[in-house]
Amino acid sequence: MNLLRLLQSIGDKPLRKLIAFASASALSTTLVLAVVTMAAQKIDKTKEEFVDLPVAALFLLCLLVYVIYESRLVEQFAADIEEAIDQLRMKLINRVRHADLWQLEHFGQSRLFGNITQSCKIISSNSQYLALATRSVIQIALILIYIALVSMVSFLLLTLLLAAAATTYYRLGLSLEKCQEELSLDEAKLFECVSDLLDGFKEQRLCSKRSNALGDEFNELSSRMVEARSELHRQSWAQFVFGESMFNLMLGLVVFVVPIYSPSDRTELVKISAAVLFMVPPIFGLMQSLSVLRAAKAAAGHMMGLDTELANIAEQSSEEPAKPAASNGNNNFNVNFSEIRMADLVFAYPAPGGEIPFTLGPLNVRILRGEVIFITGGNGSGKSSFIKLLTSLYHPERGRLLKDNTVVSAPRFAEHRALMASVFSDFHLFTRLYGIGEVDSMAAEELLRWVEMDHIVGFKENRFTRTELSTGQRKRLALVAALLEKKPILILDEWAADQDAFFRKKFYREIIPELKRRGMTIIAVTHDDRYFDAADRRLHLEEGQLRELQTSKEERP
Repeated sequence: MNLLRLLQSIGDKPLRKLIAFASASALSTTLVLAVVTMAAQKIDKTKEEFVDLPVAALFLLCLLVYVIYESRLVEQFAADIEEAIDQLRMKLINRVRHADLWQLEHFGQSRLFGNITQSCKIISSNSQYLALATRSVIQIALILIYIALVSMVSFLLLTLLLAAAATTYYRLGLSLEKCQEELSLDEAKLFECVSDLLDGFKEQRLCSKRSNALGDEFNELSSRMVEARSELHRQSWAQFVFGESMFNLMLGLVVFVVPIYSPSDRTELVKISAAVLFMVPPIFGLMQSLSVLRAAKAAAGHMMGLDTELANIAEQSSEEPAKPAASNGNNNFNVNFSEIRMADLVFAYPAPGGEIPFTLGPLNVRILRGEVIFITGGNGSGKSSFIKLLTSLYHPERGRLLKDNTVVSAPRFAEHRALMASVFSDFHLFTRLYGIGEVDSMAAEELLRWVEMDHIVGFKENRFTRTELSTGQRKRLALVAALLEKKPILILDEWAADQDAFFRKKFYREIIPELKRRGMTIIAVTHDDRYFDAADRRLHLEEGQLRELQTSKEERP
């Protein structure tokens, strides 16, 4: 079972504890059965009315042992399973952190989010039933042993009946799991439709055909889900009724069948019937546990399967944290490289069979420290891919990326990336500035004034006081965050595209020159032909081919 595999992921000791506590709890309950039966027989034989104190004390002792070990069972198991969940969750997080970007982009965020958050919640909420199921199985086995000591015929008949019932119950469970899987697929499709409705609200309102088609898809999926859920409830109830019927059949077997095959056991029918009645809690507990554990088992399986898939897309690089670039007292950026060079670098996007893949390169570029370089080109020309190759987020099929004549290979990826701060076109503005230590609030506020955001946003406890802003304003905050990293290379992908005309001019005529004066190397993807002269060099991409164009340093607007 997936939950047992999950538990074993933190070692064998938790599983041994689970079995030990479950056995102690089950044994104490079985002893309660034996003591009660013994006391009833003694009263029946002696016809005494007073209570046998030693037997009563033994009964209370067995009950106390049950309470202690049952409580310890749930308490210990809950702690162990939460530790296992946390370990697997952190393992998945680390897998994502060190995944290859190209492969992760094609992996699907919904699966990652669902497994890392929702699956953990499902396992945590339902996994305690595994402890109940373990104790129930052991208790049923011990009660059967007790019955064997009283009547071997009853033991054999009941064991055969239980084996047949368990097999049928298991098969019904497999049918339920299949029904649940089909329902989960429809739920995922419905979630996708909801996303289309919300994310594409304007588009569906502008096109009645699209809106109607989306509504029809909702209606079809909703109808299928109604049928699937109804079938799921029907099968669940059928499984429950079957289990209850098997228990009643066990009593009938003891009362009507055992005396036929073993007349000598007629005097023991009361003991055997009492034992069967004592099996009611564990049998129904097991039925309830198996029903609830189905979801936890599936969730654990999905998480462990995701772990394997993410392991297969891991980037082969050092996972050691890179040392941040230092800065001197004049707030100038530490320049710890002379040049970065691409030598015959080639990257190709996979294409369906028969189609020609888009190929970027071969790229032969030298980027010297302190330069301002603009990357230009039309949509789809390969500008963003160029940036990802430069930062070693994408890995080339051929060629080499070098820093000061040293090849940037897998063990040096982290060191290479530590030189660079960035604001990508699809940037994410973190709620907190992670990984840069305690930020000087005065320096942050000075940068906010520089990008004209100080009247809108403040800086407190290593985070901006607000981030619910326009795209242009959020890009300004992202630029502030990048500058606070104090790294020697700043990479900007279409940063100025969402700025107003006034601030765009300030960016090219004031901010870029000042950053260059401070010693930064700036690599910016841009379409702003009015300001191409602000760059030292301009690299132009067209259909994946790179060439260098002259920049005009003449009259500036």
